[in-house]
Amino acid sequence: MSGLQSGIVLLLTCNLLLAVDVSANKQQQHQNQEIWEQDLSDTFKIEGSDQGIQKVNLKCGANSMNVVLETEKPFTGVMYTRGSFYKQTAPCFMKPTANQGSRSLEMNFQLDQCQTLKDGDLFTNIVVIQNDPELITPGDSAFSLECDFRQPRSLDVEASMQARDRVATGSKITLTSPDPAAPTEHLHNSVVSNSDSVEYIPKFSRPNKTIHLGSVEEVALPSSAQSRDEL
Repeated sequence: MSGLQSGIVLLLTCNLLLAVDVSANKQQQHQNQEIWEQDLSDTFKIEGSDQGIQKVNLKCGANSMNVVLETEKPFTGVMYTRGSFYKQTAPCFMKPTANQGSRSLEMNFQLDQCQTLKDGDLFTNIVVIQNDPELITPGDSAFSLECDFRQPRSLDVEASMQARDRVATGSKITLTSPDPAAPTEHLHNSVVSNSDSVEYIPKFSRPNKTIHLGSVEEVALPSSAQSRDEL
């Protein structure tokens, strides 16, 4: 009987230890779930960056947008319009043809392609510059593009003018976040032109400033003393 009693005690002890271990595991899983369910939007923020970019050029055609990216070093990532990453098909998704990358990448798409938004005669899209071919990471860029075909009221436009004859009266490039979950109201540097083409050059950018360019691009750079005062 003593041997049987010892076996029963040992069995009960093992069951008790197993129950304690299962309970601890469930508690740990519950804590992990609470961590993942927390709002991490304020912890992980990816701001738009133009580091490594030499310039971005937008040309508004009568029915198209043409975007040319030039980088300081060979670019081995991908460039695509927002919403086109998973399909990865041209003309909405581009990547360098050379394995070692390229310093220039061009994208050309129609105004009814690539999730281009239309508001009357104003067409907008967002192009993402992603350094890693698979993931959005800090240091990536995104640019909001605008082609404005709205005509001034003082301009007499013939009703017979076809869409192929129209010329954009304004264009705009704005640095924004590559993260699609980021709030769109917090945009960054903008460059505006009163013509059908505009060029974004990082060294001309100033925080929270809009630079207006006419047919002749002219930008006044702050003096070194003024720059030190602003810092």
